[in-house]
Amino acid sequence: MAGIKRLSGVFLCLFLSVSLFAAGGVGPDFLRISPPAKAASFSGAYCAVPHDINSLLFNPAGIADLKLMEITLSHFASFADTNYEYAALVIPLKNGAATSVGVFMDYTFDFVEIDEFGDECGNVENYDVMGLISYAQPVFAGIYAGATFKFFYSKLYVYDKIGFAVDAGAMVKIGSNPDTYGGISVQNIGWQQAYIKIADTMPINIKAGISTSYDISQEVNIGASVDVNRLWIKDELPTLDLGAECTMFNILCARAGYGFRHDAANLSIGIGVLLEKVKFAYAYQPFDTLGATHRISLDLLLE
Repeated sequence: MAGIKRLSGVFLCLFLSVSLFAAGGVGPDFLRISPPAKAASFSGAYCAVPHDINSLLFNPAGIADLKLMEITLSHFASFADTNYEYAALVIPLKNGAATSVGVFMDYTFDFVEIDEFGDECGNVENYDVMGLISYAQPVFAGIYAGATFKFFYSKLYVYDKIGFAVDAGAMVKIGSNPDTYGGISVQNIGWQQAYIKIADTMPINIKAGISTSYDISQEVNIGASVDVNRLWIKDELPTLDLGAECTMFNILCARAGYGFRHDAANLSIGIGVLLEKVKFAYAYQPFDTLGATHRISLDLLLE
């Protein structure tokens, strides 16, 4: 009972810390996209998932205490012929610290530009490219902190711009049996140029969550996580994401998530295959009118 009260108190504090931020407008959407399939299967409820390369885009503190060098590769096929590619490398350092470098790109297939006479005069380019550098380390026993620096370049038709952003986060181990963690992060604090005259506002997001993992038996493990998100400058209530997975025989994972959002509440489902040095993940997200999105990820453990 004491453990339940402690978990409830921590989650309440995390939720209130998110809800206290005020409102405004919103900026470049690509900074809010997360291609990794495993996290998408959780509907993005990944702020408090520890020791996982997939935590990088949600809470950089999550890469602390990783034991092996690891590479992750993701492809995300979205709407309107929009695609996202993501790759990252995590390198463990001494005393539980870790560093990471990554690259993110989104693009649409070139559209043909037609002039006022109906003649083709080239293709319209539309893409964003971003580089990421991260660092995380234990602060005290069971407490981790991390940060990510992001630099990006965007191209739209004949216009372009550059910008940068910083993510910072912390994670704390709340309890054992089941292993339970709490996390909080601030995403996309930064600056960007304008395409023409007026620059978009950066989409600063405050994210908090709780995750837990429990071994039902030697063959079966279940995990679950809950995140709340609050856009710092947007006049709306926080959103809620839920995620869960069941791992069987340390090989096969079944995953599902649900996001309660203002524009569209949506279901996520996915699968994972765990081998000795390779992890495969797939995520599927259906949308009523727009169709469905697909994500594929591959994680490689290196000696």
